Amino acid sequence: MPCSLQVKVKDPTSHLEVTLAPEKVYVIRNHMGKVIKIGLFKSPKTGQMFRALLPESYTC
Repeated sequence: MPCSLQVKVKDPTSHLEVTLAPEKVYVIRNHMGKVIKIGLFKSPKTGQMFRALLPESYTC
């Protein structure tokens, strides 16, 4: 189920800044133990999927 809260991200396929809601959110920890949130987005122009870093305070 996609999230409904939208964030502003840069689309790497069309090189524009767009406001989208991520389709899926991954929460991972780096080697130092810091929590990182990555969202999976779908480009509105090209239809390709891309990943982008989400703010720490983002909740789905």
